[in-house]
Amino acid sequence: MSENDQSHQKNRNRWIGVGAILMIAVLFILLRSCQHDSDPEDKKKPIPLPGGGEVLDGDLPHMSDEAIRDYLKQKQDASMFTVTVNSEASIQKGSKTLQLMVANPERNSLECYVEVIQEGETLYTSPLMKPKQYIRKAELSKPLAGYKNKLIVRYNIVHQGEIVGVQETEIMAVTKS
Repeated sequence: MSENDQSHQKNRNRWIGVGAILMIAVLFILLRSCQHDSDPEDKKKPIPLPGGGEVLDGDLPHMSDEAIRDYLKQKQDASMFTVTVNSEASIQKGSKTLQLMVANPERNSLECYVEVIQEGETLYTSPLMKPKQYIRKAELSKPLAGYKNKLIVRYNIVHQGEIVGVQETEIMAVTKS
């Protein structure tokens, strides 16, 4: 064999060795990616999700698409209702007329009425107010005792004659002499 043939044979053997190493590496990678989990039963178990209750398929019973949209809009509107009320009201000593600014702002889309409550007793109930309406005074059912009185202003949010939400704000009524 000539020296040239021997050099050729060495190069050929090297390339075969490199090819064999590459083939083994590729086979090893393929075997690792095809390996199965140790417990295939785990894959059959349902994924636990939060919440509970029953989910039903199909249309809502006795509700048209328009009724559904109206219902969802009323719930959204009630949850996004904005109240506007003074944090402090004033009243003359012995009077039942409370000077109190309460509004149903224009950005609201639902009507409301307001109650003024002291220690669980309703002292005033307003007429129904549409958005962009307000009152400046409330005629209470009795005069307030003391110099400072904590009151609750309760907004009753109304849609189609039904209360769909309630928001309360605490205010201070100051008696002036």
